[in-house]
Amino acid sequence: MTRFKGILMATVGLMIGACAPTTISPNWGTAYQQMRAGQTLNPVAGEQLDPVEGQDGVANATAMGTYRKSFEKPEVNLQRSVVSSGVRTN
Repeated sequence: MTRFKGILMATVGLMIGACAPTTISPNWGTAYQQMRAGQTLNPVAGEQLDPVEGQDGVANATAMGTYRKSFEKPEVNLQRSVVSSGVRTN
């Protein structure tokens, strides 16, 4: 019976401890914000309205075409099984 009381008291103590209020540090997330800011090449790029000069138009058109195609849904071939069991099915 003493063992049961000990286990019960430990369980109750853990449950009460788990309900304790927690506080978040005032500088929580600072490291993430610094890392994100460090990856930004030009933070005011969206505010600049000057046209971009000196770039090849054909290269830009190709890059934009590739970018737009990356959002297209690929065609799915339903005639072929996706799951393979090691047995060849033609």
